[in-house]
This record gives sequence, C-alpha cells and structure tokens, in this order.
Amino acid sequence: MKIWIVSGESESSDHYGPLAFSKKPSEKMLKKIAFDWDGDKRKQGPGDYGSYVYLEIDEVEVDSE
Repeated sequence: MKIWIVSGESESSDHYGPLAFSKKPSEKMLKKIAFDWDGDKRKQGPGDYGSYVYLEIDEVEVDSE
C-alpha cells in the first residue's frame, strides 16, 4: 500500500506537517496547504510575516498488515 507524506518549510524556517494522505494530493489541495496552512487569509503565506511554505511530497510504501 502506498501513502503520500507532505511536509513543508517556510521561507522563515518554520516547519509544517507531516501530513499523511491515502491518495496522492491534488494540485488544488497542495496549493491550499502551501498558501493557507494556518487559515489566515490576510497574509500571503502561513509563515512568519506571510512567508511561503515550500512543500516536499514523498510517496512511501507501507506494509498493509
């Protein structure tokens, strides 16, 4: 079984995640995570002073037992 792990780091060195998904996240979902991680729509990104989050997505094979 495969899962996708999403984690992020902002320009201001804040770390986000990890989040685990059973299906590969869509581009729309990834944009929501990158731009709206903290739910504050007043800033450009969720990091300090609105810094953006750079995402890393890893596909991982897990044992289904």
